[in-house]
Amino acid sequence: MRWLLLLCVMLALPLRAEQVLTMGVFAYRDKPVMEQMYQPLAAYLSEQLPDVTIRLLVLTQDEIEQELASNNLDLVFTNPSHYLLLRSQNALTGVLATKISRERGTATSALGGVIITRNERSDIQHLAHLRGQTVAIPGYRFLGGFQAQALELLEADMTLNDIEVDVAGSHGRVVEAVLNATVDAGFVRTGILEGLSKDKQAQLKIINRQHLPGFPFWVSTRLYPEWPFLALPNVSPVHIRRIASALMALDHQHPAAQAAGIEGFAPPGDYLPVENLARRLRQPPFDVESQPSLVTLWRFYGPWLLFVCILLLLLSLSLLALGRKHLQVRQSRKDYREQSRKLEEVIWGTGIGVWEWQAGKDTLSCSEQCAYPAGYRRGWSGPVSAERLRAVFYAPDLAVLKERIHALLTDHSEQLELELRMRRRRGGYAWVLVKGRLVTNGAGARVSGTLQDITQRRRQQELIISNEERLRTIVSFLPMGIVLTDHRGRVVHCNSGAEQLLHMRPGHMLNAVYQQRGWRVQRPDGSEMPKTEFASYRAMQENRPVHNVIMELHTDSGVRWLKVSATPLGHANYRLVVAFYDITSERRADLDLRLAASVFSHSREAIMITDKHDKVLDVNQAFTRITGYSSREMIGQPGSMLHSGRHAESFYRDIWQALASHGYWQGEVWSRRKSGEQYAQMLSVSRVQDDCGRSRHYVFMFSDITPLLDQQEKLERIAHYDALTGLPNRLLLADRIQQALAGCRRQGGAVGIVYLDLDGFKAVNDTHGHDAGDELLKTLAARMQQCLRENDTLGRLGGDEFVAVLAGMSGPDDGNDVLARLLQAASEPVTLSCATVQVSASLGMAVYPRDGVDADQLMRRADVAMYAAKQAGKNGWQRFGELEQRQLEYELSDV
Repeated sequence: MRWLLLLCVMLALPLRAEQVLTMGVFAYRDKPVMEQMYQPLAAYLSEQLPDVTIRLLVLTQDEIEQELASNNLDLVFTNPSHYLLLRSQNALTGVLATKISRERGTATSALGGVIITRNERSDIQHLAHLRGQTVAIPGYRFLGGFQAQALELLEADMTLNDIEVDVAGSHGRVVEAVLNATVDAGFVRTGILEGLSKDKQAQLKIINRQHLPGFPFWVSTRLYPEWPFLALPNVSPVHIRRIASALMALDHQHPAAQAAGIEGFAPPGDYLPVENLARRLRQPPFDVESQPSLVTLWRFYGPWLLFVCILLLLLSLSLLALGRKHLQVRQSRKDYREQSRKLEEVIWGTGIGVWEWQAGKDTLSCSEQCAYPAGYRRGWSGPVSAERLRAVFYAPDLAVLKERIHALLTDHSEQLELELRMRRRRGGYAWVLVKGRLVTNGAGARVSGTLQDITQRRRQQELIISNEERLRTIVSFLPMGIVLTDHRGRVVHCNSGAEQLLHMRPGHMLNAVYQQRGWRVQRPDGSEMPKTEFASYRAMQENRPVHNVIMELHTDSGVRWLKVSATPLGHANYRLVVAFYDITSERRADLDLRLAASVFSHSREAIMITDKHDKVLDVNQAFTRITGYSSREMIGQPGSMLHSGRHAESFYRDIWQALASHGYWQGEVWSRRKSGEQYAQMLSVSRVQDDCGRSRHYVFMFSDITPLLDQQEKLERIAHYDALTGLPNRLLLADRIQQALAGCRRQGGAVGIVYLDLDGFKAVNDTHGHDAGDELLKTLAARMQQCLRENDTLGRLGGDEFVAVLAGMSGPDDGNDVLARLLQAASEPVTLSCATVQVSASLGMAVYPRDGVDADQLMRRADVAMYAAKQAGKNGWQRFGELEQRQLEYELSDV
């Protein structure tokens, strides 16, 4: 009996074993934090469910989906958007309860999104200011951390392409990224910022903040239901009811609610707004449209599709057979039309009309081309009667045509060919060539032929005749001699130029012209030119053209220079054509040009010649020596390529304006050599005009005056800068003070005059020598120069006294930072070539317009303030306006 009881107990033990339900919680914050928050809730549910243990797993959304796919989760607590995705992928029992959050004594079962940025970012005030900024988000699948804000951007006519998204992974990392200024803004869910410390909250501000009555959290978007608590189908209905009852009964003072930071749980909320948001943003599971499968399509439309395919196949075969027949018919018609077209095009291309005359009916049948010469583009309809012929042809020409046709019929002439005139439709007449043959004889005699428009040919013949007459006239009056000879060398024709130059007449022997008159012919070098070198003689002997033979002809009236060319013709009647020019004036001009070229080449000044479009035509050797550009590199290039860039475009416009007005300009211009070096030149430009007063060329003459300007610049630097330190001297410093005062009068503000005297400089001179003192002054001057702003000036008065001009001060009390930098620069140790020394400085400052109205008064009062600083212990500064009246009177009397 005892063994039986023990066996029953052992069999009953498995039935009383505890069941373990795994609860997966979405980790919207770091997992350790989430485990501390929701482990008490798991313990609370375990206490409320007898024989059931709730095991907590804090997971990311991807991990929750993986565990659900492996059936390792029984309960799920996640955000609403993730709930929609899980609902589309898994079979769920529905929402058991919705979380209620509590903040500032108010409970809410809704959540939203918050858009945050640093409080110091004044450039981000509204949603539109996020365009182009970097925004941190915890993840794309966070409802309060991304999707709610994305919908607000969409409502504000912005998309995610307008911002640069940085995925941080959790809400806490988003907040840290914003506080560390690694991003411009961040998206988090409601309730996150309220858990931060006061210091961190003070560093953040809310963008697009919403003031919703009864909602205790900071929010930037519209509200959505809080997190749902879900159960999987494998959980028994009894456990589901107990879990839902336990969640509803959870009081906000319970440790589980306090640890999770919630008020408790409420009945399931309406998650339709979350679904609408996901659809609007095309977020999972609404990011892919469902496509019908081929199996579904075949199930509903298979028989109809098969019937339509068979019908289309039969229709295609019928159309194919009809198409072949149709193509054959079309090809036959096409071949016929092509043959007819070719025949018509051949007739049309020749431009010749075809006609046929029947003697018995006395009618004329013709094609359309026969009417074209008369101006009719559609031909004549029907046979042409005798009245129409009399209206078309001139009466005399028509009588000749009838006479020739009658001769053709009676005498059986071989062919008819006549040139006749046809009256045009709109006036005038056209010439036509009529040809014909007798086809048949007897009572039904017919004559067939063609009609061709020869008006253009007749015009060309008339034009040739006219051109011949015109050519004779032109040749007769050409300013050159032209001679035409026969095969014996006798002049057949010569124009008036030949008659005037050589006193030549038709009938003269060409070779005997010079000998008969006793003229002497010389070569260009002055030696006698034999007959064998004459252009006419060489052309006849060598049977080739001979051109440009230069000869010097001495006649009774003087000396003439001639350029002679001779060309053999190879004509049956004419042997040679000789042309000669009088180039006496050109030879004299050539001598003048040679002289000008010699001056151009040997001039010590650079010369550049351009055309009216600024294209370089020539340069001399001096130009190459000064600029480095050879003539080959410059010719054809614009003269403006030598511009240095120092002068404005208005400067060159003034030069061209002066040339247009006066024809001459002279002045100093900065130019550029081939090496890129800039140099100064003394330039003079002259305009060259033609006989009509139009500008043809421009002559630029210049010399390099850079050494003179360098010497002048050195003299000016010696006059205005200290020789030792390179700082402005007393003269230039006074000018800088006047400029600063003038600018202050125009623009307002203040100008500071700082008088600086070195402390301990005499000891350095006495101990280490004057060379060491000079080295110390140069080093301290460079240091103090670097302490000043770009528009400030540091000058040396002499010895160890310096003056700084602080321009553009905002007020009379400005400039302390500059004084501090000057004092520090003067007091730092200086390593000399012989030793390391250290001095200090005493500074006095007077400010315009409070301490004086002119430069001398400001300098004196700055000196007074400097002495006050020395008496106060040196190594410091003193403002004149801060001196007490007693001290001021003492200092002024001392000065």
